[in-house]
Amino acid sequence: MDEHLRLSRRHLVTAGTVGLSALRSPGGTTLARSTRQDKPGGWKIVDGLRLAGSVSRLSSVDPARSRDLSTNFLLRQVYRGLMALDVNLVPQPEIAESVAISDDRRVHEFVIRESARFHDGRPITSADVRVSFSRALDPRTTGGSLESLAGITYLREIDGADDQLAGRSEYLSGIAVTGERTLSITLGQASPTFLMKLASVPASIVDGEQAQLDNDWTRVPNGSGPFAVASWDPDVSLELAAAETWWAGQPALPRVQVRLGASASQPVNLFQGGSIDLLDDIPPELVDLIEDPAADVPYGELLATELFATSYIALGNTIAPLDDVHVRRALQYVFPNELVATASFNGAVLPANGLLPPGLLNADWATTMIAGNVEAARDQLRRSRYGTAEKVPPVMIYAADIAVVESLREVAAQELGLEIDAIEVGWPDFLTGLAERRFPAYSLYWGADYPDPESLIDMLFGERSVENYTGYANPDLELLLSEARLVTGAERAAVYARANQLLVDDAALIPLYHPVGYTLTRPGLAGVSATPMGILGLETIREQP
Repeated sequence: MDEHLRLSRRHLVTAGTVGLSALRSPGGTTLARSTRQDKPGGWKIVDGLRLAGSVSRLSSVDPARSRDLSTNFLLRQVYRGLMALDVNLVPQPEIAESVAISDDRRVHEFVIRESARFHDGRPITSADVRVSFSRALDPRTTGGSLESLAGITYLREIDGADDQLAGRSEYLSGIAVTGERTLSITLGQASPTFLMKLASVPASIVDGEQAQLDNDWTRVPNGSGPFAVASWDPDVSLELAAAETWWAGQPALPRVQVRLGASASQPVNLFQGGSIDLLDDIPPELVDLIEDPAADVPYGELLATELFATSYIALGNTIAPLDDVHVRRALQYVFPNELVATASFNGAVLPANGLLPPGLLNADWATTMIAGNVEAARDQLRRSRYGTAEKVPPVMIYAADIAVVESLREVAAQELGLEIDAIEVGWPDFLTGLAERRFPAYSLYWGADYPDPESLIDMLFGERSVENYTGYANPDLELLLSEARLVTGAERAAVYARANQLLVDDAALIPLYHPVGYTLTRPGLAGVSATPMGILGLETIREQP
């Protein structure tokens, strides 16, 4: 999903460094570091947690409609699913107590925790799970719009999903309710990532009775997560209260107050002014400034985590002139993409030479990619069906933030004579245009929705994916993706390494950088768990002794 404008979230940073530790993944990649500043006084848990949310309105708290990272983060506090990702991003039972998987890996039998309750105290049942998953694939949930359904990516592997999407059934036929607290889910074919997907927000469990009986149920949702909605104004604020009925025990954090809309703008200033207590997604260009002792920004801890995310420019292959691979390669070859990381962000992000970020499956995903090579780019242009730049129609690239597209435009014009139209689109319209596949090329930040290469390559470039926003089609890629679904472990990683290289060779994208998430906390605030997928839950937050 995305930054300011990502189909996913995060923002801010610090002053003097006093204790620095590095955590490494089994593969040796540095994934996180923590800088702590010792300042007297600070945050008290009784005061609750104050956050800056999205500057856009929170239009819905229905998990079946949640398609961006900032909304996902908030809804993950209100709802939970059968599974959750732990601090190492390994799927573990959450609302479920246990899961048993058949030998062919198609049938998953779940037992729901006896202690699992909705916020009003009603036990969560297997019937609620069936309703939740079925409505997440039902076009009626979004007024008939398949593009607005968030559950397709995560639940389409369940038997009966296509009938559900077509409006031919009331419930998913692949879900069998076998008891009040037991159910089985049958997949069309084995999936190595299904349990990860069940930890996603669109796979959250909603109160099935409330959702079926009350059309306005999201005004005061009866959630299944550690925090309940206390009040909500889509343009102003969201207030959450610790749920007494949370299966793991009422969180120590009593309340969470989230600014929305205009009041959430300028989060760095809000933190410096003492108006918010935690800042995730700090702009990386501010890190050096905040870590400078002269800046005197009081903070408790600065967490830096390499994220499973990529900023990139997608080049579709179905519309001229980008249907010519040599034109796409000319654009990829001519652009010195490493300068985006080293110059624009002063090294606070990681240079990218492919779609997959380092650390996924404990691999570094290195590719051989040509970049910043003017002669190689000119050669590709000569080999195109156009022969010369003068004959190439303008390349239209859309973005909500066109800064990097403008840089590509300048380089392509100066070195190749190619014309690029950099078209800036407001964020809501940009999301709509992506969903409707109106953009032949676009620039985007995408954060993985689950910790697997599938959540980037399959989602963004697979032919069946609703997130394949340019309609990119490549039969060789499809063969690799099919193979990846049938294997596991090192063999599966090797298949995705070939798929990652194929996308580079076909110039399906210009990779820009892999972000580092910077999270800043108020002195006295502890228990923040920053993962390569960002902060997942707030129930672990506590006051530092």
